[in-house]
Amino acid sequence: MSKQPGRRELLAEVNAEAPRQAGATVRLSIAIAHQLRMPLADVQCMGLLAAGPSAPSDLAAQLGLTTGAMTKVLDRLQEAGYVTRAADPSDRRRIIIAANPSGLAELGEAYGPMGEKIGRHLASYSAAELQTVLNFMRAGREAADEEIARIRQRGIRHATRHPAPSTPPAQGPAPYRPVGP
Repeated sequence: MSKQPGRRELLAEVNAEAPRQAGATVRLSIAIAHQLRMPLADVQCMGLLAAGPSAPSDLAAQLGLTTGAMTKVLDRLQEAGYVTRAADPSDRRRIIIAANPSGLAELGEAYGPMGEKIGRHLASYSAAELQTVLNFMRAGREAADEEIARIRQRGIRHATRHPAPSTPPAQGPAPYRPVGP
């Protein structure tokens, strides 16, 4: 009879699995973006808009894009019919971006098979177990958002690849430099 792992071993397994799970989620989003023939930034933007309308500057900050790059993302999404731009009712100088329900439905269909697989896995979980899973997922998302903010505060804030003003360069691996033609 095998011994059940203790708390220390389970924590080590969770810590080892978390980056693998995060990586698999990124790869899934990349695969879906390819299937939809959309840039990954566009798919990620739609994911943010699924939570509700947002200002372009807020979307840019969350995605780590410059406002110019965000404008290009929104132009593509609007041209494809995924989003609408409208004046903010509380401040007509601002623009608010909203996802079109049909665009969210198309994205939902692409992620649907994964949702079904997870749903089948979770079907036997008790309400208490589901609450634990939900708490863990929320804590993971919050931790990732905090870490993203910390990284951007210390180093490169967005896709222009310029360090934050008056911040010493972050220590770590050398920047990625593609090899080849």
